[in-house]
Amino acid sequence: MSKAQTLVFHSFKGGTGKTTLVANISAILASRGFKVCLFDFDLYAPSMVSYFKKTPDRYVHELLAGTAEVSDVFVDMTNEIDVSGELFVGFSSPRKSDIQSIEGRQNSSWQLNALRRFIAVKEQLLKKDGFDYILIDTSPGIRYWSISALALADMLLVLMKTNDMDILGTKKMIEEIYDTITRSGSEKKLILNKVPGASPFVAWSGESALIDMQKDVEDTIGLPVLTSIPCYCDVQFNRHEYLSSIKLPDHPFAKRINNVVDLLLAS
Repeated sequence: MSKAQTLVFHSFKGGTGKTTLVANISAILASRGFKVCLFDFDLYAPSMVSYFKKTPDRYVHELLAGTAEVSDVFVDMTNEIDVSGELFVGFSSPRKSDIQSIEGRQNSSWQLNALRRFIAVKEQLLKKDGFDYILIDTSPGIRYWSISALALADMLLVLMKTNDMDILGTKKMIEEIYDTITRSGSEKKLILNKVPGASPFVAWSGESALIDMQKDVEDTIGLPVLTSIPCYCDVQFNRHEYLSSIKLPDHPFAKRINNVVDLLLAS
């Protein structure tokens, strides 16, 4: 993967474990010496403030409105997670009034100007501020800011579980939306998450069955599977899960997240 890249994470529906995965991937990239920023672009139901337990002074919706600079919005998480690189997070506001202010602004001129501001921020971060990677966690489904974020992607990573609802819904979303709005040259890959069958205590042992399942999903949806992550339920369903890939480096979940990063860096 080239030095400066924007990775956008999306899903057809909620409950795929997207936010947990994005936060852990960001932390592992920072642990490897990269300068990383993570944006919570789930403007409609933000969860990063709860995940990181932060109450920032300024939020992403203010950045989009032009009332805050990116330096005002960023929270430096580097020292808290003790990594050799750097990790900054831009949070979306969980306040009802702020969510309503975004949903109420359906004026196409305002939306276009807000998107232009964020494109300028992206260019500033990569070209002037020396960031290696921008990761964007979008809201699931087809919402204006999810679709807008997809257009910014160098690589679009679609999170999904392996039930029929996710598979068929993701297939339809890709056919109807992705091909028309992702820019030329951007890669699109699937990550299968919470795959049944893992034990909290041992590494996944069903690689052969996993490969067969990935091939079936690829044939059905028409996109390559980057990797699959078994459901380590002691981590992924833990209400207090926090950067387990950093805090529990010997856990099989941490090894899987490191493998995801290896694959991204090799892409």
